[in-house]
Amino acid sequence: MHFLTFLLTLGFALSGVQSIPAPSQPFPEVDRASNPLNAARALPSGDLYPPQPPGAGPGKRGLLYNTESNVEWSNFYVESPYVTYGSNGDVIRGDEINAWFSYVPTITVDAKLENSDWNDTVPILIEGGTKAMFASNEPDNPSQANLTPAQCVTVYKRFMQPYYGTVQLGTPAVTNGGGQAGLTYLDDFVRLCTGCAYNFVNVHFFVDRSEMSVTQYIEALTTYIDVTVPAIQAKHAPLVGLPIAVGEVGIPSLKISPRSHHRLTSSQFWLTGASEAEAGALMDELLPWLDGNANVLFYQACGGLFEGGFVDAAGTGLTPAGTAYGGLAL
Repeated sequence: MHFLTFLLTLGFALSGVQSIPAPSQPFPEVDRASNPLNAARALPSGDLYPPQPPGAGPGKRGLLYNTESNVEWSNFYVESPYVTYGSNGDVIRGDEINAWFSYVPTITVDAKLENSDWNDTVPILIEGGTKAMFASNEPDNPSQANLTPAQCVTVYKRFMQPYYGTVQLGTPAVTNGGGQAGLTYLDDFVRLCTGCAYNFVNVHFFVDRSEMSVTQYIEALTTYIDVTVPAIQAKHAPLVGLPIAVGEVGIPSLKISPRSHHRLTSSQFWLTGASEAEAGALMDELLPWLDGNANVLFYQACGGLFEGGFVDAAGTGLTPAGTAYGGLAL
């Protein structure tokens, strides 16, 4: 199966770090000198998100946004027990989605493998409620992070590992591509990243509608999460037993320009080219499975704040997919 040919990188022009709701509890105490695998499991998945209203749902769903998004549409999901965080492929919160949502930063680097904003900004985000961070976004994709496994190790050790035990850290978010990409890349990265520790495995799953039906997509994704990814985890002690962030899981038929998809973020899924009706039906079937799967830590469907995704073209209401994503139709 060929993965979707990913679209061109979008350069962000974001500024400012906005306030974020404080966490309901202090960060768990973690003995960093203990076995890394035990420390990884010491951070509970249920403490990733901002305080939820009584009777809250699983809270696993996130919103993607960038400078071409309509961030005001995030208001549709405020106080949803299902949609609880946002990410934009950067370390700067930038154009503001509603402050109710927690924020998950993503490490990006320049040609020298540097990011001058990261260590200044991350402590502010953590103080404001950030409880998880995404590593390099699609380092196996030439149009995204585009790093060799060795370079990706350097980035992880320099920018991610120092925060282990304070917030939850994901592995680099690989595509579902074949050859040297995808899980083969992840296999190479983990083998080279000696002494590295993680809290979750981050993967992406993009397929074009022309390649398979909605039913086939669901079958492919569930097999990927329940069988294929765990097989790679079993090969590496630092990954054994860790939950999975379902990266780039998306479904809607998006009306966005070719350059607006990336850089979005880690942890998304997408069945590109699905009709609005297909997207709604797919959400109705797939979301309960993702929420009920104990091995899925959290996930993001691509396109939530873009026209034609979860919000109708007029910007006045939610599409069937958007309604299901907010748990409003469940």
